[in-house]
Amino acid sequence: LLRSGMKKLRFLLVRLLVADILATLVFFGLTRFVDQTGKITHGAGVVFYSDAAREADARIDKGIALLEAGKVDRLVMVGGHRPQEGIVGSQDMALTAIRRSGYGARITADVSSRDTISGLQTLASQPGLTDAEQLVFVSNCMHLLRAKIIYHSVTHGGPKARTACAKASLNPVDIWKRAHYEMGAWIVYVLPESWRDAVLDRLRGKPSGE
Repeated sequence: LLRSGMKKLRFLLVRLLVADILATLVFFGLTRFVDQTGKITHGAGVVFYSDAAREADARIDKGIALLEAGKVDRLVMVGGHRPQEGIVGSQDMALTAIRRSGYGARITADVSSRDTISGLQTLASQPGLTDAEQLVFVSNCMHLLRAKIIYHSVTHGGPKARTACAKASLNPVDIWKRAHYEMGAWIVYVLPESWRDAVLDRLRGKPSGE
């Protein structure tokens, strides 16, 4: 009886694993269609912070490429405010982008946002974006799907948003990790605001002044 139970458990785990892998592949495949780089003709670039150095570099490079191609006329880095670590990721990314490109007057940073939601909520008040007719979100494709949906849910009458995917790792393990990170981020997003803030306070530290 015990052996039969263990066999059923293993079979169930295998089915769950296969379903998880298939769901990851479908999600990854669908998000490939998020990229609108070829359709972008003008706008203000919004580059999202990543705490993974390789991914942050890819987003910076994508933003600079858009700037040099004339598809955007400025870049604003958002996210990465980590009070408990004493860092402002968006500012670090902006400085890196300026060093690489030399476009110091066209690259700025929002130093207050610590996550995608707060970064999107404060976009309208950013000095570098107040006159933008169109925003171009720059991140990896899986994140951009979430960012665009959240943007439309937290803003009303703001500039139209387009998306430009930065180069991402095609390593299956990296894809699996990112897909599950996104799943966790979606869960946090749908939580009541007080619960969501509590989770972010725990993970990233409380915003300055709190």
